[in-house]
Amino acid sequence: MDQLESAKKKLKTALDEHERACGDIIHEQDEMESKLLERLKLLDEKKLKCTAENGNMNASDNDLIEINAAGKIIAAKRGTLCQLKGMKNFTKGTRFEALFSGRWDKKLLRDGSGRIFFDVHGDCFQAIVDYLNELAIPSEDKRPKTPTIEDDCKPILAQYMMLFGLTAIPQIPQLKHLEKRRRQRISSMRKMRRIGMLATEAPEVNSKSPEDDRFAKEINEAINEKWKSLHALEEEVTSLEESFKDEEHFIGSLSSGDKKDIITLNVSGTMMTTTRATLMTVEESVLAQQFDDTKWTEQGNSNSPKVKEWTPEDVTNRMKSIEGIPDVVASMFCENEINGLELLALDRDGLKDIGVTRAGTICLLLKEIKTLEQKSQDVSTLIEHSPYCFGKILDYLRLKQLHSQKLIKEPLLPIISLALIERFEKVVKYYFPGETSTTILGHCGEIVDDYLVSTKSRYRT
Repeated sequence: MDQLESAKKKLKTALDEHERACGDIIHEQDEMESKLLERLKLLDEKKLKCTAENGNMNASDNDLIEINAAGKIIAAKRGTLCQLKGMKNFTKGTRFEALFSGRWDKKLLRDGSGRIFFDVHGDCFQAIVDYLNELAIPSEDKRPKTPTIEDDCKPILAQYMMLFGLTAIPQIPQLKHLEKRRRQRISSMRKMRRIGMLATEAPEVNSKSPEDDRFAKEINEAINEKWKSLHALEEEVTSLEESFKDEEHFIGSLSSGDKKDIITLNVSGTMMTTTRATLMTVEESVLAQQFDDTKWTEQGNSNSPKVKEWTPEDVTNRMKSIEGIPDVVASMFCENEINGLELLALDRDGLKDIGVTRAGTICLLLKEIKTLEQKSQDVSTLIEHSPYCFGKILDYLRLKQLHSQKLIKEPLLPIISLALIERFEKVVKYYFPGETSTTILGHCGEIVDDYLVSTKSRYRT
């Protein structure tokens, strides 16, 4: 009898211990799940707050987005530009999608006409949009091939594909190499993070789930399966958090600046647009000195607001200053709250709608509006050099500027037609005298397989 009682006590103790151990594991898993869901909730709240402060809460896939890509005007629907999100290899979205998601609409740099401005290679940006336009066409055929461009611009396109987070699209050869380097760097960072060499706000992700074998086979399998699911979720949450941090840095760097620092250049009849920061990338250069805003006041440095930025009070004051315009007429602009942008849009019927009836007064006002419209156009600075050569310099400086913001890798030097090498070198040495010229020219070598090879550069026929 004593032996039976002893056996019963042992069994009860074992069952209690079994139940306690199982309960502890379930509790630990439930706590981990709760914390992960809380992190996801906080991330969603952060994105929502970001949209409320910096973006458009009513953003729609049907919104028309107008983009000024360094002077090249491009238009597309928001849904077309953001369609990669959720597709295979793009489940977290991309930097490109983030730009047009609506979360950052108020923060994006815009030109004088209200278009989103990016200081990027216009044809490369167009190639990406062309790819997305083709991708949006319903078709049973295979997806369109990678965005493509002329050979001498392929290394530039490769850099922009990486900049915008589009490296999962089947790539051109140059981009595959860059992507391999990027993956190696990420792998190295993760290894350092696991051994405590790199600080990070996000909790360390365990790459291997713990396995349990103390219980019945079915229970062990269920517990271990949940551990695997939880750690997979932890990796996903950490990835989403890091992705949003990268997004904040990317938007802040790419769209920094003021629209007064958007510079329009007339390069021997070819119009080009860039930013003051790009032109001043090489501080010791003549180009940087020419566009230093502490010395240069030819374009975009006036303290008075442009006509398009006038308030109704500014408009009224201007109307009062026009010879032959009575104050009572000028006050009509204030009463109707006409701002500068609306003033430039007024025609004869519009003036009558706000109360101006006398023919002579209407003619005076139309004349003044026409004069203001001409003055409101972007002022351009004349550059008397080859558009091809100056354009190549600008392409490289844009990439150098992005590299200085830690958004892309060190760019390759320009690829120049052999027929234009001498002219290109002369233009470079004009703007980058002495040793500064090697920033763009590198050190020339020998012609190999129709290429003149220099340090980090290739010249093509």
